[in-house]
Amino acid sequence: MMNNKYTFWELCNSYDKIEIPIIQRDYAQGRDTADVQKLRDKFINDYLIEAIVNDQNIELDFVYGSIMPEKKDDPKKKIFIPLDGQQRLTTLFLLYFLVGVKEKRLDEVKETLSRFTYETRPSAHDFCKALLFKMHDISILSEIKSEIEDSVWFNVEWENDPTVSGMLIMLDTLAKNEKLSKSKSGLLDRLINQENKFISFYFTDLDQFGLTENLYIRMNARGKMLTDFENFKSEFSKIIRYNHSLLEDIKNKIEYQWVDNLWDYRTSGSYTIDSPFMAFLSFVTEMLYFKDAEFRAKSYEYNFLDFKVLKDIYSIEENLKFLIFAFDFIKDVKDYNEAVLWEGESLVSILKGILIGRRDTNQLFVFFLTIIYCYNEKPLEHLGDFIRVARNLIENTDDNSRREWPRLISSLQNLISDKNVYHLLSELKDENLLIGFKIEQRKEEIFKSNLYLSFPSFQKDIFKIEDNKNFKGNISNILKSPFATNEKKYMGIDLSELKYNENKLNALISIFNGYGELSQNDFDPIWGNLLITGVYEQTNDSRLMYDLDYAKHPSILILAKNYALSKLKLKDYIIKIQKEFINKQMEYDDFSSTRSVKEQLYIYYIINERVYEKRFDSFFKNGYLNFGWLSKETGYKSFFVKGVERCQYFPSYNPIFQLYNKQFRYNLGINENNTLDIEIIGGNKKRDPFKLVIKWASQN
Repeated sequence: MMNNKYTFWELCNSYDKIEIPIIQRDYAQGRDTADVQKLRDKFINDYLIEAIVNDQNIELDFVYGSIMPEKKDDPKKKIFIPLDGQQRLTTLFLLYFLVGVKEKRLDEVKETLSRFTYETRPSAHDFCKALLFKMHDISILSEIKSEIEDSVWFNVEWENDPTVSGMLIMLDTLAKNEKLSKSKSGLLDRLINQENKFISFYFTDLDQFGLTENLYIRMNARGKMLTDFENFKSEFSKIIRYNHSLLEDIKNKIEYQWVDNLWDYRTSGSYTIDSPFMAFLSFVTEMLYFKDAEFRAKSYEYNFLDFKVLKDIYSIEENLKFLIFAFDFIKDVKDYNEAVLWEGESLVSILKGILIGRRDTNQLFVFFLTIIYCYNEKPLEHLGDFIRVARNLIENTDDNSRREWPRLISSLQNLISDKNVYHLLSELKDENLLIGFKIEQRKEEIFKSNLYLSFPSFQKDIFKIEDNKNFKGNISNILKSPFATNEKKYMGIDLSELKYNENKLNALISIFNGYGELSQNDFDPIWGNLLITGVYEQTNDSRLMYDLDYAKHPSILILAKNYALSKLKLKDYIIKIQKEFINKQMEYDDFSSTRSVKEQLYIYYIINERVYEKRFDSFFKNGYLNFGWLSKETGYKSFFVKGVERCQYFPSYNPIFQLYNKQFRYNLGINENNTLDIEIIGGNKKRDPFKLVIKWASQN
């Protein structure tokens, strides 16, 4: 395929007609929307006109098209049909026209310019023809739009054609630019000078491929966002022209290979890849920006498609090479189809999220660091382990906000090596190489590295524990569970001092399997049995609240351990521990004298489940899990009589329990919808529930 540099004037003189086909979209660079106005201002005023009034030659990238005979019986006359470049060609047509009007030389150029036509769109075709052959002198150039619309030859119905409307807006933009309107005469001579090639583009004849619908669709795959894309290509080419080789590489890939790479990620039913292209460009630019940004700077950039930011980033040759590699890498992503994040997310699903603007920090980091790893040509067989460690560190660091990104990216880059990341961590002498990440998580990753290297046959089993959605890479608590018999013992265990062997590892796996059963439906089957554990804490203001980080709580892990050791079915194990609790309470003279709020509520829960034979959600009403308590009112009764220990408001007589979600409102009083059924007077309740629950517990 031959690429030749042309000017618009040369293209018009090379063919009998330049015909915009009907399948092409409307002239978008003249749209009167805020985003297009901004882009038009950058492209026309800041770039195009700025260059030509300062006599600077500029290139507007590629124009593709197919050559066809005008008539079947007259092969000598050729029509050029643009497949990509309609927007730029239309803008150049209007520029040549305006300069011709400005210099009062339209008659000299109108025959050649008339070869450019929207042949298959009557209103646009007629408007272009009228501009050239019916337009006379303009009184005030800056008012050209109004003068055209007021002309006797102007058909008001043309304004309903978005292409005509766009052309009028573009003419208005050009005419109102003072640098252009006040420029010296002779600009037209420079525009039509074939030697100078003042404003040029690369022209490619695709006729050798044939004008097929599929070819058209693929070549015009940026259709709906072409305004953004055209401006990006023009501006970006200007930024990176310092390296001609890389510039040419990008020009070729941006039209072919990268369209293919992004084709499967376009919006369903759309034939444009501009949206995913721009999203991916923004992502790579953002991550490169933060890679070299100041740690905890006062402010950071936020628009990573801004040309100033693009220039700052890609004026650095290494960043430009990385960008090319990143776009090339998209085609390889499908080869990495294993889950790397929770809920089964693979690199492909992460990429899809990035391309629609998802802002999950872990996903952004994992994908960016994966590209860096591959860019540095590190062993692919170790990539999965590297991603695993990176995602664990990011997920389990409380502050992974943007101000931390420079330091976090730098730390993760320290883990990129020819060695497997676990070998690297096992030999790590300076923990500051992972600075920025939570210290406990750093220690855990080092501990696990030594564990994997010492017991490689258990690695996949421990990976499953890491991948659990409740743990998300943080498994310190469950790693301690084979060494602890109760919750208090956890407090004195230092992870780095644990001595694992195969028996302890088998115990770990057994505990995790038990945990898997307990955690079904977010622990609903066993939740009521957590009332008596450290998952719940009594506050100083008459409340009992559960730990929001309950999924990894030592109490649950001890429960999972004991359940695994019991060898019982879960239903039977729950009955066992409930009976043990009730039978232990029988050591007291009277259940009603119980003063521990945890014990009171647990007794109520067991009665609800075993005596009333009701489900979990009938006790934890409305899905609420926290408890408060209020003074008795008519219609309510507590079965406990000696108050609540460690409660300043009810030290000697009992209140009524009330469930709540986030905030307990004392001033609203008791709400029956959030009150325990056992404390509501009336209904078909069984009498003497304490005796009945004792009877149940005494049965074999």
